[in-house]
Amino acid sequence: MEVLRELVRIITKVKLRAIRKLGFPLETDNRLAEMYELLADGASEEQVALEITGSASKGGTFRRLKADLVDRLVASLFLVDLSQPTYNSRQRAYFEVHKNWAAVKILLGKNARLAGIDLGTQTLRQALRYEFNDLAYDIARSIRLHYGTVAPNHKKYQEYDTLCQRLQRTVTAEILAEDIYTRFITEYVRQKANRGELIEEARLSHLSLAPYTVQFDSYTLHLYGCLLEMSIHTANSNYAEADRVCDDAISFFEAKPYVASVPLQIAYYQKLVCHFQLRRFDEVETFVNRGLAFLHEGAYNWFKFQETYLALALHTEQYSIAYQVYKQVTSHARFRAQNEEITEYWRVLQAYLHFLLEIGQLPSAAKDEEFSKFRIGRFLNQTPLFSKDKQGVNVSILIIQILFFVARGRYGDTYDKIDAMEQYCRRHLFSEDTLRSYYFIKALLELPKNAFHRAAVQRKAAKHLDRLERYPLEKAGQSTFITEIIPYERLWLYALDFLSNHFYK
Repeated sequence: MEVLRELVRIITKVKLRAIRKLGFPLETDNRLAEMYELLADGASEEQVALEITGSASKGGTFRRLKADLVDRLVASLFLVDLSQPTYNSRQRAYFEVHKNWAAVKILLGKNARLAGIDLGTQTLRQALRYEFNDLAYDIARSIRLHYGTVAPNHKKYQEYDTLCQRLQRTVTAEILAEDIYTRFITEYVRQKANRGELIEEARLSHLSLAPYTVQFDSYTLHLYGCLLEMSIHTANSNYAEADRVCDDAISFFEAKPYVASVPLQIAYYQKLVCHFQLRRFDEVETFVNRGLAFLHEGAYNWFKFQETYLALALHTEQYSIAYQVYKQVTSHARFRAQNEEITEYWRVLQAYLHFLLEIGQLPSAAKDEEFSKFRIGRFLNQTPLFSKDKQGVNVSILIIQILFFVARGRYGDTYDKIDAMEQYCRRHLFSEDTLRSYYFIKALLELPKNAFHRAAVQRKAAKHLDRLERYPLEKAGQSTFITEIIPYERLWLYALDFLSNHFYK
């Protein structure tokens, strides 16, 4: 059913109406058309099966209907204009080149060689212009075969033979770079024990790519080469070098005669992550605006880019900028249409901004009537997904809940949570990847344990904070900022501001 859902998302109702004029094979009143409408409206598989077949059993009839609809939608892809108004020239060329190459293969298979070679030659020029080298190689081989055997022309044969040999070397280098990069990422994620060895192996493999990157000015080769080098440096927590690689990638791909949006999106995003890890806010506005220019506003990657920008602003105490980003994103027309994971995480970010407002660190939001008062109970009910993520964002939720209790003087509420939080830390957070959260929560628990007496709390929490310092945020990895929305060291100082040298009873 997920295959069908993807096809329905591509062939929207608007596109469906357009291609029906060309004979789209769906009548308006049959079961296939009804199934399409139900899927387009977001109905579940159970609902579709019950509506179409009268049974929720999803039997053979339903499976056959699904298969038939898949076949018809796939066939209709060649009738649909897949380009979007927001696509750049290379993105539009991608669909056009692949569609035309399929047409060339059909023409050649039907022995319509004049038409096939003519369209193939046009398609080859476009593929070369936008560096779809693997496809260009396939097309050039077919044309070389044509002029070598079917319609002998020695001059044209030599021309395409030379092109084939050059493209073959280029594609071989691209495949090698892709293989090295994917192998490193796959093994690095899978193996924790041997990561040092994997990084060194990847470093040597990257050096082996140097002769190819010098020889070939290839989009794909340089993309995977840059991704590999970035990954090696970030895996080593060497974000200054990773930032340099981002700059090199930006220089290379911005020099292309077309808009290379994908590598530039990646480079600008990774540059933002590097500045986050390095706690640098200098020059951010310039490259953030440049990076956002390559993203379609309201798309998934646009929201993720803005999310990282807001995180960087929070970690560098640029709270007013973080608030401005929050307002821009959550007021966007497509914000509510995003998946629940995105909207829920922005609710967590909102909670931290509310906390900053409440403790006087966000005066720019004080007069914003729409930025209503924060209610802990409502917030917890609005974050059901992350409440299950015991080592991830649920940690952020637990921490902000305690901080609000402290800021509002609701000390009694924190006593009820001591035992549960102790068990939570032992079960879920005492591991290498979550030690910062473990030690920070242990420090927070010293507040109720020591009756919120400032001097006593500082004395008892010192051992936890010392251990926290042994695991600096810069070494904790890129994923940490998702959980540690404001640096724990800074949150600790905010919490202490509410304590006095009196025991709370």
